[in-house]
Amino acid sequence: MTQWQLLADDLWGGEKNICFFVYSGACFWVVDDKFNFILDAEKDYRAYLDKGHITQEQYASACMTFRGGVLKLTAENFLKYLRAEERWVLSRQDLKDMFVCGLDMSESLHGRIEGYYLSGVELSASYFHDANTVASRLPMFYVNFDRKIYMHMDCNRAHEELAYSDWLAKCSDFCHLVPDRERYWVLEGMDYWKYRFLQSA
Repeated sequence: MTQWQLLADDLWGGEKNICFFVYSGACFWVVDDKFNFILDAEKDYRAYLDKGHITQEQYASACMTFRGGVLKLTAENFLKYLRAEERWVLSRQDLKDMFVCGLDMSESLHGRIEGYYLSGVELSASYFHDANTVASRLPMFYVNFDRKIYMHMDCNRAHEELAYSDWLAKCSDFCHLVPDRERYWVLEGMDYWKYRFLQSA
């Protein structure tokens, strides 16, 4: 099994997510545990402590060890965060290779999905499965340190509540904020971003 298939399996299983970072005008693609993409983990641990879910000792330990010691992710410590061994910093080409790994990215599938959106053409369970597999390989988080923007599409969690008060933070589609040159999900004129909005069968 290739490294890209292993990574794709982690994304499918939900253990990992992809985040697009902007730092000093440069773009970074990072694959990591999704909870490592929150900005201020101290807020989260403090809430657990205040509610009595963890002890003072557990709180202190968590603050020291979370994200390799980067409790609050900021522009000042972002490069330190990137250097940790357990995360992947990938290029657009890397992600493109991973995106297509083991998938049939045929015009047939794309045509069915477009037909579904256009006129409600019924999709089989296998088409839904293939589309959801594609969607699992799309980025879930967007962090722009230059403009202080935090967005995510993990609708079951309020990650935006752990952003800093002077940031624009919300659960929202952020595709428009990703430069065209970085969109690894656009292949031969076909834009696979729309796959993430399919309703399950």
